[in-house]
Amino acid sequence: MAPTSASGDQTSDKDNWDNGRLARRQQLLTKIVLRNKLKTIVFNGDTTCRVLEQVLLRSYGVQTQCVDNGRDAIALIAFGAKFNLIIIKKILPIINGLEAGNKADSLNGSGCKILGVTACSGESERQAFMAIGVDVFIEKPLDPEHLVPILRELDGE
Repeated sequence: MAPTSASGDQTSDKDNWDNGRLARRQQLLTKIVLRNKLKTIVFNGDTTCRVLEQVLLRSYGVQTQCVDNGRDAIALIAFGAKFNLIIIKKILPIINGLEAGNKADSLNGSGCKILGVTACSGESERQAFMAIGVDVFIEKPLDPEHLVPILRELDGE
């Protein structure tokens, strides 16, 4: 017997192509309400990825600043900008993400979480990120499944 939709109509397996994953992601998008103002900086040299990450973060009410290279990220934090979450990509122009993340973490102080996002999820990549103190390492793309728990933790939930 074929599955039925919410309206009672029969649906094919083609209609269930994502096995409910999209519905779960939409649920994640609507179920988070932050009590505190969180600030994030995104270090990403890829304009499209940077904009998508910024849109995702802002959809949760997170104040987000983006930079396209490691030097600018370090300068911003050195001038006193404080962040709850630093999101870094390994390969960046001018100063790579690992070096920039390491310096940014020491300048930003405690209470900050660092999230490493990369297209390469091999063990050597993970170890390189962990060596600079990254708290969470994920393979692209940054999505609600990974982001929401981090935001909730930073918000004190």
